[in-house]
Amino acid sequence: MIKIKLNSIKSYILSIGLGILAGIITRLSDFFPNHNLWSFSSIATLFGFWILTVTLVIYFSSSNINAAINVILYLFSMNFSFYFLLYILGFFIPRFYNEGFQWNLFMLYNIAGLVVGIIAYILYFWNKWNKSNSLLYALPVSGLVAETIGVGIYFYKNDTFLFQLIFDFLSLVILGGWFYKKVNNKLIYILTIGVVSLIGYFLVYRPFL
Repeated sequence: MIKIKLNSIKSYILSIGLGILAGIITRLSDFFPNHNLWSFSSIATLFGFWILTVTLVIYFSSSNINAAINVILYLFSMNFSFYFLLYILGFFIPRFYNEGFQWNLFMLYNIAGLVVGIIAYILYFWNKWNKSNSLLYALPVSGLVAETIGVGIYFYKNDTFLFQLIFDFLSLVILGGWFYKKVNNKLIYILTIGVVSLIGYFLVYRPFL
């Protein structure tokens, strides 16, 4: 298994590079309409893509501190490229016009990135072979379950966000099945997913349906 080595400059450069790429891809998705059947641009506005990619960054890190730093660098660089590209495109394309670099949103999401970095530090404890391993592995999967349910209902009602629904479902199947094989207690894993995904659905997605 490939692991990002602790304090490796290459690992941090990789995290920054992946973040820049993610920011560019999600910003360029805005060229697609957001309210048609596929709604490709939904990848930037919903959580599925970020849950999956951040989880993978954590998984391929080598320690709690390494996971936290890699996630923070990934999200900071993604955030910068996302808003910087918007600023540049605004000079050439009217639909992207803005009154300058959106510092307020940039700083807000950087603060969110720090919080996610702390979460990444905690989630990395899933490598310990105890009952908490099952609970921690279940948390990102629960997020994907909650979003898949929410987006599925929204798609049924509005005939839109099909791309996000497919992306979330495939991510859920792959990540959920992969982590199921790694957990210490499969019952705790399944029960945690059931409880947390329902809480996440009613708190985050149900109000918008």
